[in-house]
Amino acid sequence: MGRVEELRDQTVWKSDPHTQVKHLVYRHYLQCWMAKILQTFPEATIVDAFSGPGVYSDGPAGSSIVVAKTFLEHTAHRRFGRLNLICLEERPDRVEELQRQFTELPQSPQLKVSIQPPGAFAEQQARLASLAHLGRPETPVLWLIDPFDLKSAPFTSIRQCLGGPRDEVLFTLFTNELHRFCQRDGFDKTMTGYFGGTHWQTAIAERRAGTRKEAFAAAYQQGLQDLGLFTGGFGIKISNQSARYHLILATHSEAGLKCWAPVTWKLDSYSGQGASADTADAPSLFDEASVVDRLDVALRAHAGTEQRWETLSSEAARLNHMDKHLRKVLDHLAAQGLAIRVDPVKARTAWPEGSTVRFYAPDDVADEAS
Repeated sequence: MGRVEELRDQTVWKSDPHTQVKHLVYRHYLQCWMAKILQTFPEATIVDAFSGPGVYSDGPAGSSIVVAKTFLEHTAHRRFGRLNLICLEERPDRVEELQRQFTELPQSPQLKVSIQPPGAFAEQQARLASLAHLGRPETPVLWLIDPFDLKSAPFTSIRQCLGGPRDEVLFTLFTNELHRFCQRDGFDKTMTGYFGGTHWQTAIAERRAGTRKEAFAAAYQQGLQDLGLFTGGFGIKISNQSARYHLILATHSEAGLKCWAPVTWKLDSYSGQGASADTADAPSLFDEASVVDRLDVALRAHAGTEQRWETLSSEAARLNHMDKHLRKVLDHLAAQGLAIRVDPVKARTAWPEGSTVRFYAPDDVADEAS
């Protein structure tokens, strides 16, 4: 079954490395946002407007669970004010699974989870905004908008999410689909609704896939900036492929950008920006027969699983390799999107002792036709 069919037909579907990178962005940003907002205000809200079932079939947590865990595991959470987490999902079967996933989490009086009845974001936005602000427009609200398609999150809905003075949006912009479909007959109306205007057309002049996708991201940010908002963008891509999609931050305050900038720098190596078409031919240890070939093969065999550092280190030792060889191979696999550190969120090095690594197969990172 293909990924499109999985998303359409199954309650729970398999994760992919792009999703893991996106959730790392979420976790990094939430660490900072929570520390700033929840130690300043007595109460704040996060709305996960496309919650999904809360878990992937191969084990990783979904976005709502990521938010809750980030709160519960935050080193400063005992000093936090109250966090209201509002979750919306359109399909009843996924709502039921999401409810089940939350029952497995520890309870905290500082965290209130409100799973809404099944509903569509564009139809429920006004009601969600009312719930999120608690009757006070100044209540800080962070919206996570990660739709399945272009039509589910029109620009008018995104703009409405930013109605309060302390509202922020973290939006998934489908730049790959925009590049592929922007010149299809009759698609211009969808594009204009998605961008809130015709300024998207400036990107069409770009012919290269990567350049055009970046232009679409810039155009979307410009539409938000025209509303007087501060914005940031981050391309979610693997290896030297162009971005599959972009995460766009919209905020009323420069303080939001103070949290955003460190995220993009910390996750640069995860996004594949360190390996581009311009540097792909550069010589490296892996261009010739290497002493780490056997370890490379062994680690690739972990595709589809998460492995603790202790297990990987032991495996490397059995193959007569040291930890420095293990880290070198993990760097090589990460550049291809085949290895992602999923824990800890913050670390001084890419592969610290005690870390957890998720592995993927080459088919998992294969880009769609562009």
